[in-house]
Amino acid sequence: MSGPRSTRVWISANSATVLRWSPAFTVRHRIDSTVPGRHRSTGSAPTQKHPAGEGHHDEHMRTFFAQVAHVLPVDDELLLVGNGEVIEQFAELVRADDESHGRRRRIEVEKGGSLTERQPLARIRVFAGSLAGRQLPR
Repeated sequence: MSGPRSTRVWISANSATVLRWSPAFTVRHRIDSTVPGRHRSTGSAPTQKHPAGEGHHDEHMRTFFAQVAHVLPVDDELLLVGNGEVIEQFAELVRADDESHGRRRRIEVEKGGSLTERQPLARIRVFAGSLAGRQLPR
């Protein structure tokens, strides 16, 4: 395959959507997470420094990150999108893996929430340097 290839990952603790784009094809893949939700404080004084099950949560998150990282093409440029600390943690993992394997590629991180179905495709095309496809009005 010739031409630019880019992959966009939108990730949260609940799921990840991987969108791989090239001039020849587009592939969308969703990965659901098994990460348990974090429990929020009810306002009472904490009895422990870390909530019960916090280590369990972190282990699930590491497993989820590994699942998502496993489906990423090693030669594509990456646009990582999400909100909160999840996107930063995932970007750190991907960059560390690239560095340990001697890979050099463009990796950008954008903070943002959910988009409509067409917006991710338009954004990855711009990221890849390709003009978004436009249809003439009928």
